[in-house]
Amino acid sequence: MPATPKRRSFCYNGFGPVDNPSSYIYRPSKPRCVNGFTLCAIYAIYTSVGPSVISSNLQSYIANVLFSGVAQPNGLGQKPYAYGGTC
Repeated sequence: MPATPKRRSFCYNGFGPVDNPSSYIYRPSKPRCVNGFTLCAIYAIYTSVGPSVISSNLQSYIANVLFSGVAQPNGLGQKPYAYGGTC
């Protein structure tokens, strides 16, 4: 059975395309942001430089954060993968 990829927090740099992994900066600690109408951070598969890929699911979560201002997904017991606010 293959190992589960490790996920880490990445802050959005504020000016690159949200679907480009180079628009994110690795953050060793959990971001303090949660909700807000600007993209703050994502929780994504870790590589040595940045997130490995911004999947279609993650892109959907990002769009929902920008629309709703609420961390996504936001269902009961679900871990958010996209956060709004300021990193």
